[in-house]
Amino acid sequence: MFRRILALLIVVAAGFSLVHFITFPILAVGDKATAQLVTVQPKLPTLVCPGPVFVNGGQNGVTLGSFTQSGSVEISGSDSVNAISMQSSSEKLLPGTHTGSKNFNALQWQSANGKQAFGLSASNCVPGTNTAWLVAGDNTIGREALLVLANPSGVDATVSLQLYGTSGPIQGAGLSGISAPAGQVTVLPLSSFAPKTETFAVEVSSRGAELGIWLQQKTVRGLTPGGLDLVGASASPSKVVDIPGLFLRSTSALNALAAANQDFADVKPMLRVSSTSNQAANFTAQIQGADGSSFGNVIQGTVPAGSTRDFPLEDLTDGNYSIHISSDQPVVAAARFSHLSGSTPDFAWAGSVAPKLLDAGFTAAKGAISKLSITNSNTGEAKVSLNSQGYTVPANSSLVVSLVAGRSYSIKSSVSVSASQVIDVHGGVAVTTVVDYTSVGGQMKVRVR
Repeated sequence: MFRRILALLIVVAAGFSLVHFITFPILAVGDKATAQLVTVQPKLPTLVCPGPVFVNGGQNGVTLGSFTQSGSVEISGSDSVNAISMQSSSEKLLPGTHTGSKNFNALQWQSANGKQAFGLSASNCVPGTNTAWLVAGDNTIGREALLVLANPSGVDATVSLQLYGTSGPIQGAGLSGISAPAGQVTVLPLSSFAPKTETFAVEVSSRGAELGIWLQQKTVRGLTPGGLDLVGASASPSKVVDIPGLFLRSTSALNALAAANQDFADVKPMLRVSSTSNQAANFTAQIQGADGSSFGNVIQGTVPAGSTRDFPLEDLTDGNYSIHISSDQPVVAAARFSHLSGSTPDFAWAGSVAPKLLDAGFTAAKGAISKLSITNSNTGEAKVSLNSQGYTVPANSSLVVSLVAGRSYSIKSSVSVSASQVIDVHGGVAVTTVVDYTSVGGQMKVRVR
């Protein structure tokens, strides 16, 4: 077993996450139990990061079933007062306390170039949750999908999984009662539950502590590593979802690789859709270019109840795209695409985002080329401010804005939009969604009996 506790990276700030109650009602014997207002105030939130890439077999790759972490990650963020910038390897535990607000955020990235892992991985550091959908994964030969569960609290958690494959829910032993001990990171190879399975989505639920939840996907072709990604939670199932940040590059060269060798077939762009209800989902996906030089197309498809299907994104040239999906049943979705880093491909999963009236903060990755992809799927234009700089996103379109490496941004929108950051380091690619972590206090009525 690897040293789990050393893998856990924790960042803490005053802001808007967990809540506690104050101003409790006072009752005397004989009083009538009438509803009274109770004030709910925010408590200190915790953001947890997954840390460096996990590799199977130890540092030398010979101890199968033993996962260790390799390399180091860069962490960029802000608590809206102070910038957060640190580097961490698997040998260090780095807690930090900062004073912040709703704009408290952190992002980690790692450019791996080793014998067991090659490519760019990036992920938001997250406050933790009891439920998550992960739309990604491939367990065929040379592909490895790992579920990463980080528990930063002092309370154990018990986790249950449900995997949705092409023929419906995947059944098997060990999908429930999984332990995620307090203060540790637990890594589960999903090949244990879905061996040699190419297409699936994962629903994770936990009892007890809230967890940081990610899926690490890795490709090795023969003895050569060929891509890496760290996939965060998708938007919750919905009939309307957006996928910003589908940035295609070197499409001709990638198509040539796929045509010459079947093992490179997965470098071509693809849309994955999972139907989360007990009815088949009929959907329409509009692939839209961010400017007049990039023209997309439209996909119409059906996903059987409780299953997951992949749909090729064909006839797309180099350009910046977003995807708008409308369905008659709730779905979760993501798009996979590749870039060439020299002669070696890297890949990224762009996750689905629920359109939302944004008032949030995020930080561009330090030392990287980053662009913000903003999608407006409304019938009217959207006004977006980015650090007080105003932008207009026309109806049913997307906008791409270049970001300054390491800078923290505040984003606000006049209508519901979705946004993701596309990160490029030495030709490797990763996509992270812009998340509004705000959880405000307020008042609620409580009746004591």
